[in-house]
Amino acid sequence: MSGSIPSEVGNLTRLSLLNLNSNNLTGPIPASVGNLFALTKLQLFNNQLSGVIPNEIGNLGQLYNLEMDGNLLSGPLPASIGNLTNIVILFLPANQISGHLPPQIGDLPNLAELILSRNNLTGTIPSSIGNLTQLELMYINENNFSGSIPPEIGQLTSLLELGLSENLITGHIPKQVANLSQLIHLNLSNNTIDGIIPDEIGQLTSLQHLLLNNNQLTGHIPHRVVNLTQLTKMQLVNNQINGLIPDQLGNGLVNLRDLRLTSNLFTGTIPSNLGNMTNLEILYIAFNQLSGSIPPELGKLFSLTSLSLHSNQLSGSIPNELGNLLNLNDLILSTNRLSGLVPPSIGNLTSLEDLELYQNQLSGHLPEMANLTNFYLLQLSENNFSSPLPPDLCKGGRLMYFSTINNHFDGPIPRSLRNCSTLVRLQLKNNELSGDVSEAFGVYPDLELIDLSNNRLSGELSVNWVESQSLNTLHMAGNMISGRIPPQFGRMVQLASLDLSSNLLVGELPKELFGLSLLLDLNLSNNQLSGSIPLEIGGLLNLNTLDLSKNKLIGHIPLQIGNCPNLRSLRLSANELSGSIPLEIGKLLRMQEMLDLSHNSLTGIIPRDISKLVMLENLNLSHNRLSGSIPSSFSGMSSLLALDVSYNNLEGPLPESRFFQKAKVEWFEHNNGLCGKVLNLPPCSQNTTKHSSKKHRKIVLLSVLVPVLLLLLLISLGVVIFIFRHTRRKNVKENDREEPDKNLLSVLGFDGKALYDEIVAATENFDDNYCIGVGGYGRVYKVQLRTDQLVAVKKLHGPEEDERGFRSEIEALAKIRHRSIVRLHGFCSHARCMFLIYDYIEKGNLSTILSSEETAIELDWKKRLDIIKDVANALSYMHHDCSPPIVHRDISSKNILLDSELKAHVSDFGIARSVKPDSSNWSGRAGTLGYMPPELSYTMKITKKHDVYSFGVLILEVIQGRHPGELISHLMSGGAARDVLLKDVLDQRIRVPLTLEEANGVILAAKLGLQCISVSPRFRPSMQRVSQLLDAGKIEACEKMPFRDVNLQQLMGV
Repeated sequence: MSGSIPSEVGNLTRLSLLNLNSNNLTGPIPASVGNLFALTKLQLFNNQLSGVIPNEIGNLGQLYNLEMDGNLLSGPLPASIGNLTNIVILFLPANQISGHLPPQIGDLPNLAELILSRNNLTGTIPSSIGNLTQLELMYINENNFSGSIPPEIGQLTSLLELGLSENLITGHIPKQVANLSQLIHLNLSNNTIDGIIPDEIGQLTSLQHLLLNNNQLTGHIPHRVVNLTQLTKMQLVNNQINGLIPDQLGNGLVNLRDLRLTSNLFTGTIPSNLGNMTNLEILYIAFNQLSGSIPPELGKLFSLTSLSLHSNQLSGSIPNELGNLLNLNDLILSTNRLSGLVPPSIGNLTSLEDLELYQNQLSGHLPEMANLTNFYLLQLSENNFSSPLPPDLCKGGRLMYFSTINNHFDGPIPRSLRNCSTLVRLQLKNNELSGDVSEAFGVYPDLELIDLSNNRLSGELSVNWVESQSLNTLHMAGNMISGRIPPQFGRMVQLASLDLSSNLLVGELPKELFGLSLLLDLNLSNNQLSGSIPLEIGGLLNLNTLDLSKNKLIGHIPLQIGNCPNLRSLRLSANELSGSIPLEIGKLLRMQEMLDLSHNSLTGIIPRDISKLVMLENLNLSHNRLSGSIPSSFSGMSSLLALDVSYNNLEGPLPESRFFQKAKVEWFEHNNGLCGKVLNLPPCSQNTTKHSSKKHRKIVLLSVLVPVLLLLLLISLGVVIFIFRHTRRKNVKENDREEPDKNLLSVLGFDGKALYDEIVAATENFDDNYCIGVGGYGRVYKVQLRTDQLVAVKKLHGPEEDERGFRSEIEALAKIRHRSIVRLHGFCSHARCMFLIYDYIEKGNLSTILSSEETAIELDWKKRLDIIKDVANALSYMHHDCSPPIVHRDISSKNILLDSELKAHVSDFGIARSVKPDSSNWSGRAGTLGYMPPELSYTMKITKKHDVYSFGVLILEVIQGRHPGELISHLMSGGAARDVLLKDVLDQRIRVPLTLEEANGVILAAKLGLQCISVSPRFRPSMQRVSQLLDAGKIEACEKMPFRDVNLQQLMGV
């Protein structure tokens, strides 16, 4: 049924029941409904009714049931509601009702159920609420109520369930709550309630659920809480509760199933009496300051499915008794001080899926794990484990994440890993593993990263790696791998990082390797590779670092090296290279970290073109046969930190600049003809200069004649160019003369001045016709360069106050290398404008695509889930793989770009910042409204959890097809969340998930999205954890039910 409710309905004066629920009704509720004086039930829920609730509703004196939830009703709750003296059920959740809760609500003596959740109600809870002595259910959660909880609440002696979560309530928990002797459910989570938990709460002997998460509670857990013998769920997560965990908990709360004390300030030891809670299924005590050992009595919690004690100061050994927890799915003991062996009994935990023991001091052998067939995540890094790895690690065929970094494991790679096709990330570096790797690994369709570096592995490189089509990182450095690099590696099209350094590899460099267009880092150093550097090296357009040092390479440095515009670091030292340094080196304008050509047999002069590398910090040309002088243009290399030209045949004066005046003398040793003002170098005299000039007369003559000939040509061309451009550039030049010290032109990877002119010309001085987007920090233009390359140029609104700091930040951000992150080529800082240069991504931003029905329906559930995974992986890389970590600060759908294949790329790093250990990361501008976490308004401190919150909003936006907006507060924990089905909040423009894989993916994404938008930063997962869970696709047991029945309360775990 659709349409509006006709006003003629008011003519049915003898009507006693009006049920129009679950239709498609729109428009307002007609005022004539107030004429239905005989009406006892009015049920209009699950429609799209809008407008205000008519004041005439107060005329329905016989009404005892009013249900209008799930509509679009707005405006205040009319005061005439107080006339409904026979009302028993008042059910109005999930609307947009605003204003204060009228005090007349207290005039309803028969009211038993008051449900106003998920509205926009404000003001304080009226004290007249205490008059509702028949009230059994009261849910006013997920509104904007403020002020304190009125003490009159204690007069509701019939109350069974009280939900006040997700409001702005302050003050203390009133002691009068102790009068609610029949109370079963108490949820005050997600407010700013402070003070202590009153001791009187122990009088609520019928209480089953005590939920006080995400507040500012202090003090201790009151001892009288042990009187709550019916309690099944107690959650005190993310408060400031301190002191000891009471010993008596285990004696009194024997029915408890869910105990969560994470993110508080608890000290002391874990009470052994907790072992008496034999019904306990979830025990979370992570992120506290607990010390001492893990009590063996926890091994009596036979119903336990999840145990998390990580991020404390626990010591001692892991008790053998934990092996009795046969229902355990998750055992997380990481980041403590645990020592000793992992007990053999851990091998009995056949239901275990997630075992995290990293960052402890555990040692010795791992137990037999043949029975642990449900593993998907095993993290053992940063311990002192030794002995071989368990042979049956992947017996169940589910292992996805396995990490043993920084241990002492020895022996061969376990055979079970060969057929473990589910692997996504395998990190075994920095151990003592040995054996032949030639046939140790199989084919892994989902493998993204494998790191075997710094072990004792031997054998040859297998061509099987080519079949792992998702592989983007292959590291086997620091082993004893021999043989040749298979040319088939050139078919690993997704490869971004290849590190085979410090092995025993021989043979020539396969030219096929240099066709990997996505390759960012290539390190083949310290091997026995021979032959010449292939000319195909010019095909590595995205390459950032290249290290071929310490090999036996011969021949010339190929001119094609200049076709690698993104190179930041080039190391070719300790080879047998000959010939001159190619002029094309000067094209590598993004070269910054290192240019090392030392310990070769290079001859000729040092090209002046090297001085174009204005970003270069370290240059080493030592131990060659170079002659001539150090070009005077080197004085303009303002970024240089070190320049070593020792052990050559150089002569003449050092360039005059501050760098050379303070340079180390050893950088210039064993060059007989050098002179200058550096310690121990002879001073330059006129004779020295004449001697140098005479010896190199031909070079001088050429240096004079060539410019003269060119000058004649340029003069004739210059006249034409001058006439053509004089008028157009007159004003620009005048401005430049006025502010000569402000003209910093530094575009990474390009000739800055030329590119500035080209961009201004290509956009007709940033004309709106070329504008493809406007954000809070600038306008974005689509620019086609003369090379036909398309780039996106973001012109910032205003100058950066700290230009030098801004430049260093951009340089750091430009080092980001990830397939799901838009490449930032660099920036241009000019007296009149500042802009950033990115790759151009074809499809535009996600916000625009979702806002159009035509394009949104292209994004089916698989594509949407892939977008979420891509962004999660990108943020995980920024937070956990970059050093220092980088916070984006402005994750939003407008900053997620989609390419032609609808793959996601994170963009817009104009306001991103590196996270330095000694930085407060304060910022007055950080993000987009609707994506910023709540704590930013009062801390002004940017952390990685800022991005996590924004990512949570993004997940919900992708699922819903629109920005969650005000609904974001409705997606937190609370009693009424059980009435909201996940299927009802999905984007209705595309079909519901049909396959089990799609349904599970949507459920998991929604669950993680809700966790990411937790009010407390400490309660949000890390992006690394989110990325791992999305890749794993793990669905908790509570969600293994028909998709149509999954509700938000289940996903929030409340």
